[in-house]
Amino acid sequence: MWYESKMINETLDSLQIALQYSSLPINLEFCLNSQTYIESPIKGKSEDMFIEFINHPILKNAKIVYKTDNDPFYNIGDWRREIYSNDYKYTVWGESDCLIPEDYFYILSQLDIIEPHVLSLASRKMGDDTWDVVEFDGMGPYKRSWPERNDSILYPLFARDYIDYKLLNKINNKGDIRIIKNDIPKIDGALLALSPNLPQFIPNDLHFAREDYCANLIFIKNNIPQYVIKNRIKGHNYNHPLKRINTLDTRDDNLYKQYESQSYISIQNFINN
Repeated sequence: MWYESKMINETLDSLQIALQYSSLPINLEFCLNSQTYIESPIKGKSEDMFIEFINHPILKNAKIVYKTDNDPFYNIGDWRREIYSNDYKYTVWGESDCLIPEDYFYILSQLDIIEPHVLSLASRKMGDDTWDVVEFDGMGPYKRSWPERNDSILYPLFARDYIDYKLLNKINNKGDIRIIKNDIPKIDGALLALSPNLPQFIPNDLHFAREDYCANLIFIKNNIPQYVIKNRIKGHNYNHPLKRINTLDTRDDNLYKQYESQSYISIQNFINN
């Protein structure tokens, strides 16, 4: 989204480094969305925000799709439904606020899992214990409460803190990967890798949020397992300081909640039918 533009360069930098280590070719596709159906810029035009990163070298050979106010409402649910393909070893969901570990694509290119599945990197200490199954190795002894600031390397692994690229790769320097299998998936959308031959996991009329929640329900219903690399954490900055710029609109606004409510209705109908 246009209001995320100031944080994109660091994400693209991490992507550029990670691409060097893959033994397989990788196709890059980006959707640049300047729509203002929900959020509006304080000043200027929303599409002008893309100037922050549009000249990044990683975009030269990428496919870029633009969505504007001349198009019907289009958002993350649409993109993730449409971008999935059986033609690749994995379709990977990127996120604007998620840094990519340097060996991520190398790991994906080396794996040989035959059955339909999804694959995740480990998560930080999250808000409730339902996420413990995908938690990064070594986080178990730490309390779920917000810690005091200190110099511990584990401190940025709590969900609400910011992690930079240097620290991400320092934490992930743990040698060979340790991978586990969850027969009951617990996923979020950041750097989720999807194998071919999965059932439809996002309904055609889901345009907005909670598409990863819907996918999780479908994978459980269809016995699709999740593989988790427990000693590699993703650089998902849930509270990035530059996440929402040049707009006063928030997730607490009524319009946002209306679109979100429509997503829940779509998911409920999809699961039931």
